[in-house]
Amino acid sequence: MDCPVCGAPVEKGAAFCQNCGTNLTVSHAPVSGANSIPANYKPLGPWAYLGYSILFAIPFLGLILLIVFSFNGSNVNRRNFARSYWCALLVFVILMIAVVAISVATGTTDELIGILQSYYPNV
Repeated sequence: MDCPVCGAPVEKGAAFCQNCGTNLTVSHAPVSGANSIPANYKPLGPWAYLGYSILFAIPFLGLILLIVFSFNGSNVNRRNFARSYWCALLVFVILMIAVVAISVATGTTDELIGILQSYYPNV
């Protein structure tokens, strides 16, 4: 009999391999690799997340693709990333509405406009 891990010859009835120390009393079924993951659960790499972030930031086209990927089930990880992007976009919009509402309520809209004009002088 041979060791299922290192292939060294092992005495019949031995509990451990003398060469690598593998426990021979448990089953050593081959470990399934990344190919056994269903296609719609394949993980995205860090460059894919960066690429999708840049893609979603493109005006109009990015918004359309964001909507499509949010409902598309061909890759669950991409769909969940698109949905989390929607959540971040929603939080950003709510914060901007709150800033404008607070500036209007406190009468500091002129200061807010002045700050915006310092960044965008042609507006």
